[in-house]
Amino acid sequence: MTSFAINQGYQQQLFSQPMAAAPIVENEISADVIEQLNDLIMAQYEMSLFERRIFIAIIEQISNNLLEVGGMKVVPEIILDARQIIAASGLKGESAFVELQKATINLIKHVCRITETDGFLQVSLLSSAKYMKGKGQIKLRIDANLHQYLLKLKNQFSIYSLEKLILFKSYYSQCLYELFRKLPKQNGTIMISIEQLRKILRIGESEYERYFDFKRYIIQQAQKELAIHDTSFDFKEKKQGKKVIALQFIFK
Repeated sequence: MTSFAINQGYQQQLFSQPMAAAPIVENEISADVIEQLNDLIMAQYEMSLFERRIFIAIIEQISNNLLEVGGMKVVPEIILDARQIIAASGLKGESAFVELQKATINLIKHVCRITETDGFLQVSLLSSAKYMKGKGQIKLRIDANLHQYLLKLKNQFSIYSLEKLILFKSYYSQCLYELFRKLPKQNGTIMISIEQLRKILRIGESEYERYFDFKRYIIQQAQKELAIHDTSFDFKEKKQGKKVIALQFIFK
């Protein structure tokens, strides 16, 4: 089962965990600020290029209001131009349509797990996709239970911002891009402990255990990808003995 990172209860618990065990770092961001980032990026799982383009097109077209059909609340049908999505991907021919169909299948398989005040919701990101013969269109259906969360995402991020996320090769670069845009900066810098970064990025204890790997595949990769954006940065390591305990991000 694939998670959809709007599991608000889990994130609030995650981001509000006490940092007593971590070394104190001067000017480090507070746990309260971290908690406010619990809806940082609502689609925190890896998507293919086609999946991301479809997802952003859904966000762009999602209606503010639900319709009532037969006494039930439903999300208005979303119609996408398949040819436009394919053209933006750079692919051509029959293989492009095959990849597009794979993308919608994967989006239907993606299960969103959302902790709500009155229970725990499991719902597919996409309910159905119908390819209209000879029209070059795809009719998409979204579950009404997901509507408020997709609408929140639309209101939180501009389509321009979401389009930027498509260009990032690394999921962690996506997260850091939005993190750096939201966090308050002191004299153009942000200090974050390694422990906090791992929690924000949801990196498991067995993943990137060595700081060398964490630095190379997450921080330096993000530095490379963000170099052309408004969040380009350098960074300095803060050590306790020989161990790196925090990073100071310096924005250009």
